[in-house]
Formats: sequence, C-alpha cells, structure tokens
Amino acid sequence: MIEIKKVAYEPMNEIHENETKILEKLLEKIENQEDLEEIYNEFLEDVKNHFAFEENLMQKYQFFAYVPHKMEHDRIINELEELKKHLNDYEMMNRYFKEHFLPWLDNHISTMDTVTGGFFNMVNAQI
Repeated sequence: MIEIKKVAYEPMNEIHENETKILEKLLEKIENQEDLEEIYNEFLEDVKNHFAFEENLMQKYQFFAYVPHKMEHDRIINELEELKKHLNDYEMMNRYFKEHFLPWLDNHISTMDTVTGGFFNMVNAQI
C-alpha cells in the first residue's frame, strides 16, 4: 500500500488517495506482467486531471508559485507520455515507478503540494 502525506486542503488529499489506488493497480499489473494499456491510460488521464485541478485553482487564486509547480507537472506528464511507448517493457516500467515516480510523488507532496494545499486552505479556496 502506498502511503502519502496529507496536505491542509482536503480536495487535494482525496485526489491523491484516488490516484494512489490507480497507481497500486498499475504496479500490480507491472509486477504480474499483465497487459498495461487500459490501466496505464486510466492512470495517465487521472494524473492529467489531478494536475489540471491544482493548476486551475492556483490560477484562480493567483498562487505565487504557480509557474514552478506547473513546470513540475508538465515535466512529469511528458515523462509519462514518453513511458507510454514502453508498456511492454515491464522492467523499465517497474524501475521508473519504483525508483523515480514514487520518490518524486512523495517529495512533490511533501514540498510543493504542502505549500499549495496550505495556501488553498488559507484563502478558503472553493472548487
């Protein structure tokens, strides 16, 4: 089970929890070397929606760190789009998620999302 830190804005926590459930299913399919296309597309779409949700709120409330946060999101989307070309390379997929994506996610939530969630909470951001 993937453990993620909570931030001060509950809608972000709900999105993170949902995303980790999809990611756990993806990781299980990678480990079992099952077909990844459907679950990977579901995961990628969820990540894009997750990032868009945060970015829209950041713009709406003029969040001071919008640009670097958006740049991180864009970088990860680009990586995930590139990785989509390698769905049959289970070793590469496993390595990417275990050695790169999961540590990145933990760090991103602990840093950027913690600050962003605190800001949204402070301004009483409405969806």
